[in-house]
Amino acid sequence: MKSKKVKIALVGLGGHGKTIRNAIKLCSQITVVACYDVNEKLVQEVSEEFNCKGFLNYDELLTYTDIDAVVIITPNFLHFEQAKKALLKDKDVFVEKPITVSVTEAEEILRISKEKGLVVQVGHNTRKRKVFRKAKEIIEKNLVGRIAFFEANISMATGLGEFPEWKRDKGKCPLLPMTQLGIHFVDTLSYLFGDIVEISCLARSAYLNVEDSSVAILKFSNGIIGALSSSYVVPDTYEITIHGTEAIIKCYLNKIQIQELNSNCITYVFDETIESFVEELCEFAYCVIERKRPEVDAETGLKNLKVIEAMIQSYINKKTIVL
Repeated sequence: MKSKKVKIALVGLGGHGKTIRNAIKLCSQITVVACYDVNEKLVQEVSEEFNCKGFLNYDELLTYTDIDAVVIITPNFLHFEQAKKALLKDKDVFVEKPITVSVTEAEEILRISKEKGLVVQVGHNTRKRKVFRKAKEIIEKNLVGRIAFFEANISMATGLGEFPEWKRDKGKCPLLPMTQLGIHFVDTLSYLFGDIVEISCLARSAYLNVEDSSVAILKFSNGIIGALSSSYVVPDTYEITIHGTEAIIKCYLNKIQIQELNSNCITYVFDETIESFVEELCEFAYCVIERKRPEVDAETGLKNLKVIEAMIQSYINKKTIVL
């Protein structure tokens, strides 16, 4: 690519799309040249915000010759078709997590991207948060000792209010809390500990007419075990506690507490808002320009989705799933 700026199209402008729009403004190697949404008012607003061309038709957007790549921030069930169409038009793709709804779809995205030599990056920003970068450093320095087990919970009260109907649709959003929330920690725990090899999962409907609360027991290839909980109908919770022989690490949104065996307690506080989103988008631009593989590529996105699909199968069939 001759240009040292990536010319991107924003696909999906509302909701989380606003966070991505703000993050993109802090990436010097990205230029927004086009935007798409089904909401005409949003398209007009964003086209004025970035002085770019606006589209109400996705296929028409992909014919716009100025686009190098697309950034897809749409509902989960649209990811596959939109990413596939972009790849077939030789566009690099950044797609918000989960990569697709099903493993079969994700495998096709991976296959096409490999055949065409295109970049696919999945928006698992959580591992890039300062808290988890610090946790990784502590683990690698062996300050926690031998890790025995972990406890993780990522939950929100979103289901207690109004939210999109597609999230209530098991075909479009299976096992709601894990697909929407838990997958953030699936990726982060894999970043911290390695590959997940065994899954057992329970779920229930506590408030909604679909499963809104779930708990999964995970085993990693190095033997570490632990529980990941996620609910869509309880007060916001965001924490991972790692129990080791030398210390306990408690990770929160912007803080880590290290409780050492000798009772010393060390706390790190991080001032962070959208930095992890900025980092992932700047990384995407770098990978497009230099033709490099991103930290969270299509293969990693597929691996995370396989864990969620295993949770679903474990819950339905009432058995442990081995990957």
